[in-house]
Amino acid sequence: MLFEGKTHRISDNVIRFGDQLASVDLVRTSRGWVRVGAMPEIAKFLRQAKTPPHYVIVLPSVATQVGDSITGEEFICWSSLDSGKFAGTYVGTPEALDILRRYLEPAVPYTLNADQTAIERRDWLDTLYCPEPTPAGGVVRIGGVEIRVEPARVVIRDGRQLLYDGCPVSSPDLDDRIDRFLDAVPRRGSVDALRVLAVGTGNGLGGNTSSFLVEVPGHRVWVDPAPRPHETLARHGIHWGDITGVLVTHIHEDHLGGLTACLARARAKNQRLSLWITRPSLVVLEQRLADIVPDFARLIDVREIQPGTPICLGDATLVSRLNHHVLPYGTLGLKFAWNGRRVGISGDTKYDEAILRRLSRPELTAEWFADCQLVFHEVDPVQPDSVHSHYLEVLKLAEQLPGRLVVYHSVGNTAPLEMAVEGQWYEP
Repeated sequence: MLFEGKTHRISDNVIRFGDQLASVDLVRTSRGWVRVGAMPEIAKFLRQAKTPPHYVIVLPSVATQVGDSITGEEFICWSSLDSGKFAGTYVGTPEALDILRRYLEPAVPYTLNADQTAIERRDWLDTLYCPEPTPAGGVVRIGGVEIRVEPARVVIRDGRQLLYDGCPVSSPDLDDRIDRFLDAVPRRGSVDALRVLAVGTGNGLGGNTSSFLVEVPGHRVWVDPAPRPHETLARHGIHWGDITGVLVTHIHEDHLGGLTACLARARAKNQRLSLWITRPSLVVLEQRLADIVPDFARLIDVREIQPGTPICLGDATLVSRLNHHVLPYGTLGLKFAWNGRRVGISGDTKYDEAILRRLSRPELTAEWFADCQLVFHEVDPVQPDSVHSHYLEVLKLAEQLPGRLVVYHSVGNTAPLEMAVEGQWYEP
């Protein structure tokens, strides 16, 4: 995983996840673990460490070129639902807690109904999000544990023992460090074909989150930007500066974990990020990030995607569809075409032939991908009743397609389906 090897014991009672660019601290107290801060992919750290916190300190939200201190909390909620474990009590100023609630609200409450034919809203957020606002003095007492939350400092005492005094680290010269890192990454030349790099093939609970770099002449579009873009891309020989646009298929954070970092870099370089997105998702995304990236609208050039309407990318085209998934703002499936060759990317979707017959949406059937020589399709290798595509249904899809199908968005055994290989380039 991207964060492998970035766990450090700071003291007998403090574990740090991350590095000098961004980190989260876990503090062990007599009342359980206290997590100080958040960052993209924090749920994976906690699952790996097997130390679910009882309390979470919500820090002021700041976006940098490695992410922010709010993104990550959505998948804490999903991880809690998946494992049946308590997400923890959130401690912070009333303002910080309100910001976190506004961030979670557009995503966490939604799923599919009992027969999986429609989206429904649940009361999950009311169950998972338990806020504990700090009073005027900034101190919360939990039994013998005292937590003091200040603007740039957190102090935790257990009885007479001082366990923690500080904040997760963030380098003051972060932008310069990112630039020095990128100086060592070679730049790519011009693009002369349609090809796709599997940047990540996992999901929000395991592996490196799924994302793809699609190259066509004149464009390098990063589909669903992943956390820590400078490292994620460089791992595969891609310079962050060579990306010409970012495409967001939907607003679940495992599909935009690197977006706030991309926005922060646009700000640092006095540039605008070319953002490819549907209008409904853009409206909700701007609301969701309003407190994290207040200048969001100023930092983007929007390339609006209208499902069913082709978009020209020079000699290439992009066509999209609205998938059957859990968000009321929509989730995209994609097809890129150039010089008679086509590649499809399913995006998150519930492909199930019995359900699709009831929906009567022909664009969700195998026919939509029939003109593709290569299709990347999401898969759930375990749960037939999840909101994703069970592998037995994807096998049925593969049998109907004349081209090659590879699967992604999984960390399990997908045999007999071919799993996309992270870091591999594919050509249709």
